[in-house]
This record gives sequence, structure tokens and C-alpha cells, in this order.
Amino acid sequence: MNIVVKSRNCDVPGRLKQEAVDRLEHATRFFDRVLDVEMVFSEERNRRIAEPAVVELTARAKGHHIRAEGCGEDHHTAIDAAVSRFERQLARYKARLLDRQRGRRRADAPPAAGSSDPAEQVEPAPAAPRIVRRKRFEPQVMVPEDAALRLELLDHDFFVFTNAASGACNVVYRRRDGDLGLIELVE
Repeated sequence: MNIVVKSRNCDVPGRLKQEAVDRLEHATRFFDRVLDVEMVFSEERNRRIAEPAVVELTARAKGHHIRAEGCGEDHHTAIDAAVSRFERQLARYKARLLDRQRGRRRADAPPAAGSSDPAEQVEPAPAAPRIVRRKRFEPQVMVPEDAALRLELLDHDFFVFTNAASGACNVVYRRRDGDLGLIELVE
């Protein structure tokens, strides 16, 4: 497994980078399908952000990408958060792969009666996220600046609208640094 460590907007000591690589190698010890991992250290310069240190992990496995991000007051805390999220995602991905390969039922189904072999016992996988609420609405036609104003007035994290210039569905969202972002769909 190849691990690439980068830093953006900050200086990271070599000892901290080596500690992060060791933690990452330890997290992937039970899962050999990870081909390479990119670890990016960054630091937000905004004083209003309580947790300015950010560590992003992006792993490339056979056919999938696994991404985890951790924030903290310092990079040690951010590494802990990112690696723990990464371990949970690897465990979930591995459980899905094993279920598919073995043709097993979902983890929430009861085990087959009479199976006393410990190898046959399936450890329950973490529950997949579920949709608990649905909203239906017709997006309004407006320019991105009006959508940004509507986002501010509603005090939401994002706002979906139809762009008046292109006619495509767009999203205005609030970034962690307090600024706004625009997502435009490409047809």
C-alpha cells in the first residue's frame, strides 16, 4: 500500500507525519484491498473556526474511493478523528464485500437456525444510514446571487434552485470557513 502525505497552508513536522502514517497502516491491517492512500494536512486561517486543523484521507480501493476527514484544535486530534472515521468506513465496506461474496443475508436478519459453527456466525455490520424525512418542492428560477440571499435569510446550510441563465438545477451551500459555494450540474 502506497501512502502519500501532503500539507496545504501549514507546516507539519516529520515526526507527526510518521505518526499519522503508522496509525493509517495500523487501521488498514485487516483490509488488503486498499491500493493507495492520500493524506492531506491543512489548516484554516479563520479565527472563528473552533477546529482549524484538518486531516483528509482519500483511499483508492479496487473500484471504490473511501474518504474520511477529521478536524481538531491541533493535527493530533484531527488525525485521531480522521483515522477513526476511516476505520469505520473500511469496516462497513469490508462487511458489504463479505456479504456479497458469501451470498449472505443482510446483517439485521436473524442467523440461520442450527448453525453452531463460529465461522458461520456473522458479526452484525454497522447500520447503513437511512432516510428519515422527505421533502418535495419545485425549485424556483433565480440567479445565484438571489439564491445566496435566500440561503442567508432562511439560515440553512444549502439551497437548491434552478439557474435562470442555464436552466439547470444548482445548489448554493455554506462552507466551513463561512463563505458560500455553488454547485452546477454539467449535462
